[in-house]
Amino acid sequence: MRRVVLGLLLAISLVPVAAQRPTGPPTFEPGDTEGLVVSPNPRIRHAWKRKVFWTISVQPGRGTFKLIPPQTAAERAQMTGTLDALAALLKATPNGSQGEGFWVKDSRTLDYFDPFVLPEKTPLGRVPLIFTAGYYPFRHEDIETNGTWRLSVNGETEGAYFEFNRLPEDRQATPVATEPRPGDRPAEVFYLRPRVTATWQGLSVYEDNYLLVTRAGRDPWAPVPLARALKASMSALEKDRKTAENRLAGYTQKLAEVMAPEWEAQKREAFEKQNGELRTSRPSNYAARQRSLENEITVLRQDAQANANPQKDAKGQWYWSAIDAHDEAMQRLAALSPDEANSPACFVPAPAGQTGNGRYAMTGSFVAEASAPGCRQIVRTNWDYFDLTLPRTAPQILFVSDFGRCVRVAGDQLTSLPIDRWDAPPQGCVQHAQMWREVDWTKIAALVTP
Repeated sequence: MRRVVLGLLLAISLVPVAAQRPTGPPTFEPGDTEGLVVSPNPRIRHAWKRKVFWTISVQPGRGTFKLIPPQTAAERAQMTGTLDALAALLKATPNGSQGEGFWVKDSRTLDYFDPFVLPEKTPLGRVPLIFTAGYYPFRHEDIETNGTWRLSVNGETEGAYFEFNRLPEDRQATPVATEPRPGDRPAEVFYLRPRVTATWQGLSVYEDNYLLVTRAGRDPWAPVPLARALKASMSALEKDRKTAENRLAGYTQKLAEVMAPEWEAQKREAFEKQNGELRTSRPSNYAARQRSLENEITVLRQDAQANANPQKDAKGQWYWSAIDAHDEAMQRLAALSPDEANSPACFVPAPAGQTGNGRYAMTGSFVAEASAPGCRQIVRTNWDYFDLTLPRTAPQILFVSDFGRCVRVAGDQLTSLPIDRWDAPPQGCVQHAQMWREVDWTKIAALVTP
């Protein structure tokens, strides 16, 4: 009885909690500039009416390299000036200047590029410097310690990065092959050209994920010639072929095992040990089990024979899809004319039933783009995108890497997820999305060198 009463009391005590969950923002007196609301934890409070403010923090970069001239004071000032201009545009929006309930950390990095991914003989002293601003809208959350409130303390939120002179490379792309590079340098990745999935105020959004501002007539990606793509694909094709051949070798070994007289003798010996006494005590049962043994031996041998001799049908795809793909690529590579060898390559997915069934490392074929209209072009990062005659600090591309994290483009509108909780002031993507609706993106784009 006591357990029943306690259960009822617990159920009753939970009802008001659910009923009191806020379904909208709290209301305050007109003169209340802070809008303080204490959370269920009395040492944490939120300031719903406190105005937005911005802070700047500078993060360390990757450091210098022997062959790269260090940043000068003038260069750091120039990069800072561009980041200041970007921040000023966001701050000037209604939400960035008069927003309530949140503040913004502007986390900046004045950085260098990675020299190990650049083509050999690149003049490293002229490659553009990378400089970024990560914006973090935090709710106004105060914490009380020993009777003193610390105002607007960092918590966890959703950041968004604006990165100047950083090429998107293969982020959010589908890699299809790698090409070794000399020395300790990492292999170069070949991948499918990212697709433009939307435009916002004339700027391209790729794969519903990131937004790019590029210089006119310059492409962040370079098509890979067919001969180069085919050569790069050979290692993956050879890996799939080796996997198939190893599997076939295992099946061949299994066939030899089950066809050996010793294997059959062991099966019969084990059968007699388990069932021999039935020969006299239950002859019919013994005969039925013996027929089952004969059938098992026959089926195991038939299966082993079929596995060790794969046919060019659906059951044999695990072997022939890898073998044929390798052989066809070798033949195509040997037969390419000079024009075909230099034509852009594109990717054709493997037929249904082959991917994951013999085709693991290489899940498609590389063909001339002109021969397969509509196929996805194979590209690599275009390190020739940059004009090396410009100053290192000239912003030549802007990569908004987290655009799709917070918004989607729907016609001439930016949509975002609705606010689903009102126990604290909205932060993160809610505030990014509102500022991005209000800012003039043509002015942001104008920060990039024409």
